[in-house]
Amino acid sequence: MILAFISMLVVMFIQVVSRHALAVGVPWTDETSRFLYIAQIFLGLSIAQRYGQHIRITVALDLMGPRLRRITEAFADLLTALICILLIVGAVEMMRKSGNALASTLPLPMSAIYGVQCIGIALYALLVLKDLRDKLFYHDEKGAAA
Repeated sequence: MILAFISMLVVMFIQVVSRHALAVGVPWTDETSRFLYIAQIFLGLSIAQRYGQHIRITVALDLMGPRLRRITEAFADLLTALICILLIVGAVEMMRKSGNALASTLPLPMSAIYGVQCIGIALYALLVLKDLRDKLFYHDEKGAAA
């Protein structure tokens, strides 16, 4: 993640300097920074899940008792896992459809970017399922997660 972020900053710096200081466009910088950004998003998704750092609106959850809150959160995790499965199926299909097509300015197959999405979503889904398991099976007698 940090390497992708630093790489994106370097590429964007090259892009800005070449366009504004040198008046020369470097075509591969746009695509490279876009691919690095996509990698950060999909790989960072699982990191945020692991540490519970996703933005959440908890107004309704805060009004619920521990048992209802646990059930509601478990349902949300289940729904999220199902959506992840659909996204993985879509990413695999796009990998198949893009085949050997190369990116416009880089010698990189377009299927690679869909592969990164697939890996990131799969990691995220595994962590969501772990959280779901914890909510369902590891809680105290009041219904709150232990």
